[in-house]
Amino acid sequence: MGERTKQVITLSLPSSMQHTYLLKAVVAEILKETNFAEDTQERVNHAAIEAGTNAVKNGNRAGPSAHTTFKLTLTDDELTINTVADSEAFKHKPSETEQAIELSLPSSMQHVYLLDVVVAEILRDTDFAEEVQEQINLAAIEAGTNAIKHGNKEDPHKRALILFCLDEEKLTIIIEDEGEGFTRKEVADPLDPENLLKSSGRGLFLMEACMDSVTYEANGTIIKMVKYKEVLTKQLVP
Repeated sequence: MGERTKQVITLSLPSSMQHTYLLKAVVAEILKETNFAEDTQERVNHAAIEAGTNAVKNGNRAGPSAHTTFKLTLTDDELTINTVADSEAFKHKPSETEQAIELSLPSSMQHVYLLDVVVAEILRDTDFAEEVQEQINLAAIEAGTNAIKHGNKEDPHKRALILFCLDEEKLTIIIEDEGEGFTRKEVADPLDPENLLKSSGRGLFLMEACMDSVTYEANGTIIKMVKYKEVLTKQLVP
């Protein structure tokens, strides 16, 4: 018998009941891609929520800054969920005023839908207008796709890391891959007439058009995108 295919997805959340819905949404989406019977999916989802609730209670005892990492391991016929209280869960440490959520994905395009789910759930409870939420979602999907497809070249041994940091003023999204990187200025401008038929550069162009700030670090293996809340902009207008 050959070795079973194993894929590991991790989700690090603040230890707050308001964030358990994110775990539920991610587990539900993962289960849709399995061959588990419907009643089995319901039991697994219920167990995941119980695990999340218990982790939150334990995290609350550790203080308001505590986070919990959920490790979801999927094989051809099994889904395992482990919880680990981890005070150093985030590779890119958020500030004390930010709520941080981190998603780590295997480098497979089949998991991009999970990023879509997480972004949509995070934005649901924010002050961003609907059209702005669509822009943020598009930018995040483009960045995640680039990290998996172009950065890691869909290498199953490499991972894409996505960190969301939300505070009263803005949402910051940091995407990191394990690829060789690139130089932004060397990517062709898709609006140049000579490049209209080329596909390269369109994702970066969309990200920069949708977000207020996009910066490239570590030779392009880390992309930091920022979107400010419109409410603050309106308050500043005399």
